[in-house]
Amino acid sequence: MNLTRTQLEAFDRFWTALHADRRRLDGLLASQSPNVKSWLAEIAPLILLRPVSLAEALGIGVQPGEPWSIPPEKRGEWKVARLLADRLADSDRPRLIRDSEPLEEDFPPELIQEWKQAWGEKTTAELVRELGSPAPRSLRFRTVDERDAFHAAYAEQLPFPLKLSAISPLGVRAEGYLEITRAPEYEEGQIEIQDEGSQRMSFFALYPELFSPGLQERPGAVSESAPAAPSKWPDLDSRSRLVDACAGAGGKSLAWAAIGRNRGRIFAYDVADKKLQALRRRAKRAGWTNIQVLALPEGQERDKLASFDSSADRVLVDAPCSGWGVLRRNPDTKWGDMGEPLLRLENLQARLLAAYAPLVRPGGILTFGVCTFRKEETTDQVVRFLSEHSEFSPIAGGYLGPGPTDGFFMQAFRRKP
Repeated sequence: MNLTRTQLEAFDRFWTALHADRRRLDGLLASQSPNVKSWLAEIAPLILLRPVSLAEALGIGVQPGEPWSIPPEKRGEWKVARLLADRLADSDRPRLIRDSEPLEEDFPPELIQEWKQAWGEKTTAELVRELGSPAPRSLRFRTVDERDAFHAAYAEQLPFPLKLSAISPLGVRAEGYLEITRAPEYEEGQIEIQDEGSQRMSFFALYPELFSPGLQERPGAVSESAPAAPSKWPDLDSRSRLVDACAGAGGKSLAWAAIGRNRGRIFAYDVADKKLQALRRRAKRAGWTNIQVLALPEGQERDKLASFDSSADRVLVDAPCSGWGVLRRNPDTKWGDMGEPLLRLENLQARLLAAYAPLVRPGGILTFGVCTFRKEETTDQVVRFLSEHSEFSPIAGGYLGPGPTDGFFMQAFRRKP
């Protein structure tokens, strides 16, 4: 059954607000009334992800260049979106996605042009395919035993594949929607929802030599070969001091706590106190007591942390970025302004690296990470950092994904003794 008039009007309000206010998709969905939230959460991300290829598959005409020829602030008026919402509501959406292919036209032309200039036609085609397809749901477990027990209990019961990750030694990938928050294992703190690539960055930040295999010189599908979790994670004990500089809701801090089994001290910093409150709740659910969180005013990191200089064994700066590697999870990102904000992000990344690098002790490791493959925010940022910080030398780094993980770049540096 197609959407009712009331539902279409609700979609119109949602679509207009998404573009007029530039609110994030997840936040706007969370604010919707219960009677429309569920179908909006199914339909809106698909329209944002594949606006042109889905219209073509559903027999809806699209003017050449649309929606990208429409100014970002006016895209909320794109009439094709309502037609897509109406027909998607009455379609077999999994089959529709499975039987159609994403197109270059599903992405802004300036994005496609930059990808081709930076990486060539072949890699661009791979990026379109991976970032135009819905993302799987990936889980991280506290231990290998808990992961294996969960997989054994559920793999045969689900109507879609549930695979042990070959990218993260504590991960599982679900190739369909999995309402994991209702599982007893989640309530007991065994499970966190975290992309396999993000998990891999967590491990890489602690042990770059061990987890650098599989990183690549250019973005693209990664060879699914990760080292098994060692019987004893090396060089991590009660004296270890680990800093998660841009912690957000704390996925990587929680992974570190799992690796160390509550040993050592983890310091999670971010400018968003609301996200850190979520980290506190998640740590409590998992039983971790060694994570200390602190909200730092933006621009004051150096002033607030100077007394801790040269004290950390590991520092991870998982910096804000363009998010090109996670467009399949955050498809609303590509609908905004692609210009000046990117330059601001480059400068912010450099400032954060300069602010947190002094925390690393001599012989310790600093890791820079971003969920993008844009050269100005990845390899160019590494060159910039090394030119300004001769006290560090590069260890290992490269791109991971997108495919089957989200897309990441990570680079580790060692502070010279």
